[in-house]
Amino acid sequence: MSQPILELRDVWKIYAQESFEVTALQEIELAIEEGEYVVIMGPSGSGKSTLLNVLCCLDRITRGEYRL
Repeated sequence: MSQPILELRDVWKIYAQESFEVTALQEIELAIEEGEYVVIMGPSGSGKSTLLNVLCCLDRITRGEYRL
């Protein structure tokens, strides 16, 4: 079995507001192998854009592991 070209393990993204926190991603697990096509879909507010920003290295995760 080959190594994934991109892998997320127990990834969280939490935005801290003044008096509270917003959890945008929680316990995300993802592995993408070379040659795979992946679709990210879900309802509005489910974290799709946040996940894409993390995958494209535009945003940092709060905790977990990201391997590229």
